[in-house]
Amino acid sequence: MTETTEAIRILHVDDNPDISELTATFLEREDDRFAVETTATVSEGLSYLAETDIDCIVSDYNLPGENGIEFLSTVRESRPDLPFILFTGKGSEEVASEAISAGVTDYLQKESGTSQYAVLANRVTNAVEQSRSKRALEASQKRLSLFVEQSPLGVIEWNDNFDIARLNDAAEAILGYTEDELAGETWETIVSDSDASSVGDVVDELLNGSGGYHSINENIRKNGETIVCEWHNRIVTDENDDVVAIFSQFQDITERKNQQWELERDQKIIQAATSTIITVDEANTILSANPSVERTFGHDPDELVGKPLTVLMADEVAERHTAAFERYLETDQRTLDWNDTEFQGQHRDGTPIPLSVTFGEVTYEGDRYFVGVLRDITDRKERERKLEETNSLLSTLFDTLPVGVLAEDTSRNVLSINDQLLELFEMPGTPEDVIGSDCEQVATAASELFVDSEAFVERTTELVADQTPVVDEAWELQDGRTFTRNHHPIELPDGEGHLWVYHDVTDRMERERRLEALNGMTRELVTAESQEQVAEIGVSAARDILNLEASAIHLYDKERSELVPLAATDAVYDLIGDVPTFTGEDSIAWRVYQQGDPLALDDIHDDPDIYNPDTPVRSELYLPIGEVGILVAGSPTPEAFDQQDVVLGEILAGNIATALEQIERTEQVRVREQKLRAQNEQLEEFASVVSHDLRNPLNVATARLALLGEECDSDHIAAIERSHSRMNRLIDDLLALARHGNNLHETEPVDLGKLTRNCWQTVATAEATLDTDTTGEVVANRSRLQQLLENVFRNSVEHGGDSVTVTVGDLDGGFYVEDDGTGIPKSDRETVFDSGYSTAAGGSGFGLSIVEQIANAHDWDVTVTASPEGGARFEITGVEYTET
Repeated sequence: MTETTEAIRILHVDDNPDISELTATFLEREDDRFAVETTATVSEGLSYLAETDIDCIVSDYNLPGENGIEFLSTVRESRPDLPFILFTGKGSEEVASEAISAGVTDYLQKESGTSQYAVLANRVTNAVEQSRSKRALEASQKRLSLFVEQSPLGVIEWNDNFDIARLNDAAEAILGYTEDELAGETWETIVSDSDASSVGDVVDELLNGSGGYHSINENIRKNGETIVCEWHNRIVTDENDDVVAIFSQFQDITERKNQQWELERDQKIIQAATSTIITVDEANTILSANPSVERTFGHDPDELVGKPLTVLMADEVAERHTAAFERYLETDQRTLDWNDTEFQGQHRDGTPIPLSVTFGEVTYEGDRYFVGVLRDITDRKERERKLEETNSLLSTLFDTLPVGVLAEDTSRNVLSINDQLLELFEMPGTPEDVIGSDCEQVATAASELFVDSEAFVERTTELVADQTPVVDEAWELQDGRTFTRNHHPIELPDGEGHLWVYHDVTDRMERERRLEALNGMTRELVTAESQEQVAEIGVSAARDILNLEASAIHLYDKERSELVPLAATDAVYDLIGDVPTFTGEDSIAWRVYQQGDPLALDDIHDDPDIYNPDTPVRSELYLPIGEVGILVAGSPTPEAFDQQDVVLGEILAGNIATALEQIERTEQVRVREQKLRAQNEQLEEFASVVSHDLRNPLNVATARLALLGEECDSDHIAAIERSHSRMNRLIDDLLALARHGNNLHETEPVDLGKLTRNCWQTVATAEATLDTDTTGEVVANRSRLQQLLENVFRNSVEHGGDSVTVTVGDLDGGFYVEDDGTGIPKSDRETVFDSGYSTAAGGSGFGLSIVEQIANAHDWDVTVTASPEGGARFEITGVEYTET
C-alpha cells in the first residue's frame, strides 16, 4: 500500500469531552500528519463535514439523538467512500454486524490503557491510504481512456482471440482503415507476408502471457502501401492478475528511426508504476529500478544499479533463483514459472516480504535483458491467513453444535452442513458429500419425513424468496417426532444466503403433553363421585399419559385381604379376558402393594401376574396407589418406565388436595423459571451498563495518569495506579456476579486434578506453590468450576503471602482447597462469603462471594475452616463424582 505524507484530517464525534480530548491528544502524538477536530453530536459532525474536507471520521456508538450507525448511514448518502471507523465502548456481535451491514470501514472496541490509540491510529492510516489509493486508481483509469482516444500513437485493442476490437483515430490514420472495416479482423490483415512468422510468435507470447511486448515489422495499409511500424504491446490485468485486455500502441517509423522518444515514454511509465519494476542483464545484475523499489524494499534505486538481483531476496530464495537462472541461460528451458511466482523477498532492514513476481525477457540489438515486476502481497497473505483461520473456527463450530445446521449461498447451493443435521434427517454420507448440492433437492428429499411434505417444501421456498427470519417453527414428522426450525438470512461476499437450524424437540413436547394430561386428569378427579369413576379416570390416565394401552386398577378389599379389579381398559379384556383378583400368595402385585414401591419389569416371562407369556405384552408397571390399591399396566415392547410417572400413583391415591398441590407445584416451577429468565435479561442489561458507563471514565483516568507520569515523578502516581487496578477488579467481579448469578448451563465430567493445574497457570501466584492430590472426575460446568478454583487460589496468594503453599485434595463427597498462610479468624468465617468482604489491599471483596455463588449453582455446599498448618481451608461438599 502506498504510504502518504499528506496531512490526514480526522473528525472525531463523541459526546464525552474527556474521551474526545484524550483521543485527539494521543492520535496527534502517534502521527504528526494527523489533525483532529472533535464534535459532540451527529448534527455538529454533519455541519462540519458539509463545510470542511476531511479524510476520515472516527465516531462513538452511543451519541445523543442518533447512534453511530445512524450517523454512518447519513454520511454514506453523500460520501459513500469516506473512511468511517466506529470506535466504541458498546461492543457486541450485534453492533459489529449492524455496523458492517451499514458499510463501516472499520470497527474498534474501546479498551483500557493507552495502547488502543496506537491501534486506532494504524486503522485510520490504513483506511485513509486505501481510500486515496482507490481515488488515484479511478483517476488513472479515466486518464488511460483519454490517453487511448487522444494518443498521437495508433492504439489497437485486441480481444481474447487476438482479433481487432477497436482502433483510435491515430491508428485509422496510420493504416488507412476505419474501425468498422477492421473490427473482427485478425492481425494478418495488416501484416506483410514477410513478417507474418515473427508477428505470429509475438501474438503467441502475448496470448500465453510470456512476452512479446515490443516488435518492429512491416504493415500493409488499406491502399496496399507497405510501411514500417514500431509496436508496443501490453497485457492489462485486474487486481486478481486476470487478463482483461490486450493493447497495442504503434507508430509509423518508415521515415524516422529515432527510438529515443519511445524509450523515454517507457521510462516514464516504469517510473510511475506502483509495482517495483527492475531490469537485469544476463549476469543477473540490476540495470535499473523504478522508485517503487524504495517503498517496498527500502533501497534507493540508484544504489541498486550494479548489484545482483539476489540482494532483494532471502538467502534460501536467492540460492534457488541463482541456480534456476543459470540453468535457463544454459538450456533456454525454465525450471520455474516466472509468471506471478510467489517467493520471500527481503527488506533492506532484514524484514521478510512476501512477493508476487512476473519476469519477461527482451532481446535488443542481440543482447538479452530481463524485466521483473514485483508486487508486495503482505496484505493479501494476511487476508488469506485470516480467512483460513475463520473457516477453521466456523468448521469446528458447525461440528460441535448440538443442533442440525445448514448454510446455503445465493444460488441455493449447500455451503456447509454438519453431521447432526444429516443424522436428524436420516441422510446418508458425510457433510463433504452434500456440500455443493442443490438445496431445493435436499429440502424435497427431507420433506418425505414430514407429515405434510408439500407444505414443508412450499414454506421453505417462501422463506427463501421473502428473506423472512423465523424462530422455533414447529414441524411434525411421520414417525411421531417434532422438529423446530430457525431461518436467518445472512450476508455473503457474493450476495445473500440462508442459515437453517433444526432441533429435535420431541422429548420436550412429550413432557408438555404429559403435564397437560395430568392437569386435565386432576380437573376430572375434582368432579368424580365414586371410586369406580376415579378408577376409570386412572386407567385412562395410564393410557393417555404413560402411553400404555393395557392397564387396570385394583382396589384393596380389607375384609378379604385381596386386591380386587375395579376398572380396566378394553385392551386388557381383549388380551386376557377377565381381570384376576390378587391375593398374598406369591403375587408380584401383592408384594408391591405391601411394600409401597413401584416396580417396572422389562421381561414378564419369568413371573407373570396378569399378562401371560402367550400375550403380546412384554413389560409391566406395578404402581401403588397408597393404601387404596394398585395400578397394573402393560406394554407390547420392553421399555424402561419413567420414574417421574409415579406421580400418577400419588395423585390417584390421595385426596383431591394432594392432586391440586402437585399441579400447583408444577405451575410454580414454570412461573419461577419465567421470572428467572426475566431477571437474567435485567442482569445482562445491568452488566452492559456497568461495562460501558464505568469503564469509559476509568479508561480516561488511566490514560490521563499515563500522560501525567510522563510529565512528572510523584509517589502518588503508583497509588492511583493501584486504585485503578482495584476498580478494574471490582468491575470484572461485578460483571461475573451479574451475568452468571446462580445460572448453570451444561455439565460434564471434569478431571479435577488437570483443571486445578491449568487454573494455577492463569493466576498470578508469585513464588507460591501448588500441591494437588486428586485424580477423580467431578460432574460440573467446566468454566464455572475453573472460576471457583481461580478465585480461591487468588484469595490464598493475596492473604497468605507470595511463598504460600496451596493444596487441593479429595473429601468424602467433595474436595478441599487449603493453604499454610495466616488463615481466617473464627469471627470472620461467617462473613467471608458476603459481597464486599476483603482484608487484602486492592481486593474487590467479591471473589469469595462468587465462589459461594458458583457452589450454589451446582447444589454444592462450601464452608471455611482452618487447615492443619493454621491457614485457610475451603471444603466443597455435595459434589457428584463419575464412576471409575
